[in-house]
Amino acid sequence: MFLIPFEPKPQSRPRSGKFGVYEVPEMARWRKKVTDFVKQNYDGRYFDGAIKTEVTFYMKAPKAMAEQPKPRSRQKKRDEYARFIAEKIPYAKKIDLDNLEKSVYDSITSSGIVWEDDCLIVEHRTRKLYSPSPRIEIEIEEVE
Repeated sequence: MFLIPFEPKPQSRPRSGKFGVYEVPEMARWRKKVTDFVKQNYDGRYFDGAIKTEVTFYMKAPKAMAEQPKPRSRQKKRDEYARFIAEKIPYAKKIDLDNLEKSVYDSITSSGIVWEDDCLIVEHRTRKLYSPSPRIEIEIEEVE
């Protein structure tokens, strides 16, 4: 398992201007940060054949969910907070999984040290969960 300790960001749509098509600067900075992190910290094997991945995107929670319940809070609030701390609450919001995958897979491909290209992924499992510690966890396995 490889941990990328940055808040997940979905791949943005390309923009066009008078000088052509470009990527939003914030997205380009995030992808460079992830690529640089992978280059500096990945010590696993290099994949050049069919692979499968399992990725979990741990997403930042809304303030109301992340706030510790008061002593007089209702049981429902205390239960929700306990599930949040245990990272058991699915993130069923606007950000699409495919856009999250694209941003992280393209960043990893740019590192040049994990796989030849993300087109090698033939099987994947992906999920989004709320977390007090936003990050990305990825497992990569060769398909035989």
